[in-house]
Amino acid sequence: MLGKRLVVDLGKVTGVPGKIEGVARVDHDTLALINDNDFGMTDGAGAFDSQGRLVDSGVETTVLYVRLPHGV
Repeated sequence: MLGKRLVVDLGKVTGVPGKIEGVARVDHDTLALINDNDFGMTDGAGAFDSQGRLVDSGVETTVLYVRLPHGV
């Protein structure tokens, strides 16, 4: 059986995107987190303008590096 332990609470890290799409271990002390822009799409009534054109969500794809306090 493999054990597990909490290495970081991402809810307490400034700048973490609301929807994390991927996590990668960079090194012993660092994680890389990525979100994506979902092709600029959003949900709901505001997704399209009166002409039926997509209204860009303004969400950008970002990579955030998180330094772990105790490493992995």
